[in-house]
Amino acid sequence: MNAMDIYVQSCGLHPKQDYCWLKIVQTDDHLPDNPPLLVQVEDENGQSGLITDFYYSETPSIVLAKGQDRSILVITALLAGDRSKLYGRTIRNSIAIVSPETELLQKIAARAAQNWDDFTDRIDRAVNFDDESGFKVDLPQIKSYLDNNNESSQTLDDLTKIIEIIELNIAEEVKKKRPKIMLILQIIAAIALILIIVFLWSERVN
Repeated sequence: MNAMDIYVQSCGLHPKQDYCWLKIVQTDDHLPDNPPLLVQVEDENGQSGLITDFYYSETPSIVLAKGQDRSILVITALLAGDRSKLYGRTIRNSIAIVSPETELLQKIAARAAQNWDDFTDRIDRAVNFDDESGFKVDLPQIKSYLDNNNESSQTLDDLTKIIEIIELNIAEEVKKKRPKIMLILQIIAAIALILIIVFLWSERVN
């Protein structure tokens, strides 16, 4: 299995166990942790924002944000079958996968886009209610399914998609330039302050 961090969002059976993200380290080791979705991205039309600005968690979405060091795949609104019946209303699972291997995530996105119902069912089977954390994820089951996805040679352009894929680019340069811009602004402010002080001092002397 290639290196990747897997996060799942769902809810528990009890009212206090609302929707949350868990990082799935092992089947019995889930950490309350949000995937890195508050990342500055840009689409092919130049529209920028955070990853979360490009999807709604209650609407089926596939978002792939590609970066130099890591890429992020988010797949939302995967309906839960039996758990929804027990809960008394619709439960939607979401999964986020972070990996330095963009091609790997592209293949997973392509499979989900073409076989949405199958992808939904596979994730649903791996997520169950849990008294302590609200829900528990069978990590080997999910990894096994994702491994099968990786064996596919199909790419995003090869498939007739049931769900459209939103492709974004992580604005790596924004993060790098921001400290430099702040430093320049601080220098300009300092120079302006010095000039004001010199002017006021010269006025007092005269």
